[in-house]
Amino acid sequence: MKKLLMLGTSLASVEIVETAQRMGAYTIVTDNLSPEYSEAKNIADEYWMLSTDDLDAIEEKCRAEGVNAIFAGISEFNLDRVKELTERLGLPCYIENGPWKYARDKSAFKDKCREIGIPVPEEYNLSDPPQPKEISGIEYPVVVKPVDGTGNKGLSICNNKEELIAGCAKARSNADNGEILVERYVSGEETWNHYFIAENEIRNAYRMRAYKQPGYPSFLYSFGSSALQDDDEYKEQLNEKCVRFLREIGCKKGVAWFQFIRDDKGRYYAIEMAQRMSADTSGMSVEKVTGVNSMEWMLDIAFGGEHTADMLPAEARPPFKQSHCVYLHFADRAGTVSSIEGYDKLDKDKFRISMLVHEGEKVPGYRLMCMIIFNAGSAEEMCDVLRQINADTRILDENGENMYLKYEDYGSVIQKQEGLFRGE
Repeated sequence: MKKLLMLGTSLASVEIVETAQRMGAYTIVTDNLSPEYSEAKNIADEYWMLSTDDLDAIEEKCRAEGVNAIFAGISEFNLDRVKELTERLGLPCYIENGPWKYARDKSAFKDKCREIGIPVPEEYNLSDPPQPKEISGIEYPVVVKPVDGTGNKGLSICNNKEELIAGCAKARSNADNGEILVERYVSGEETWNHYFIAENEIRNAYRMRAYKQPGYPSFLYSFGSSALQDDDEYKEQLNEKCVRFLREIGCKKGVAWFQFIRDDKGRYYAIEMAQRMSADTSGMSVEKVTGVNSMEWMLDIAFGGEHTADMLPAEARPPFKQSHCVYLHFADRAGTVSSIEGYDKLDKDKFRISMLVHEGEKVPGYRLMCMIIFNAGSAEEMCDVLRQINADTRILDENGENMYLKYEDYGSVIQKQEGLFRGE
């Protein structure tokens, strides 16, 4: 029997364990979280209380227990350890060295984009600490982030000199190697463009667009859908360049994605890429859109399997049969979680729920508390589902008031997606 060790508990970890079990694997989850805070540990066949930072202990136990596959979700810290552990143990790895370099180093990524002709935001080089002469030439706003950062960790949007100096210090404190990136802040429509790879064939299987509730920070993209209006535009301007990028850096298997921002003038700017699942991935939901389960695809490789080009999903183009949808519940303010209500009543066959907070936990403002994934066959249907979730679920603070930021800008969803589905 295949024996899979999953490193860490994160978004989609429950579905990863369930998928591996469905594929016939014996599953183990390890990190330093107690089982009461890790649903993945509760459903796995076995769990270990070994921190993913203690590779020597994990390696020793893997050898003793006959583990023959290593996996992680979206944490790049844990994915680094997947790479090292599989190398130590001589096991297959679904992460390739070339692509990983560009996923982890944003400066290298931007240099490669410039070489190929993929637009990127203007960059500023600053000393540590920034010098007055360097700062004087900056046009605000700018975004400051660690070169090797993920998500919004260590990120600041700065509108003046004082915010820039503070943002640089914050970014450096969150950077593993101390290096930061300062670039012109570009706002607009954010998209994640997903590729499947086999036998040197690279195919854009689906794309995701982010929606933000008006009045909140631009990085709080509460809702996402895989139905996009600009599909032909993206294919014409950027798809072949992204395929070339992936080929030249050595992508030969698995999945990869690029994040772009499209500004109000219709110009695209590349932000980052990765060769891993994205935070909003559900293999079962993606399968309804592409015909291929992305988690099974990655687990196949971890188990030593090979894919052929004829197994790749077709390129996604409108009109769409289904949309892959994700609803992210961010805390709209700091508080202590007193009660979590209604999520257990959502249909488990329709929704994939990743709850990231627990009763009694103190939560800072804008922290991600829950992710809900579902499918919809029209813009109207996804808005109806959002309304249902908003009405039926609550994460209450110590004052009995709902804490999560509700996405209610249904008009934008209808405007951007109406007419993109087969049934409309």
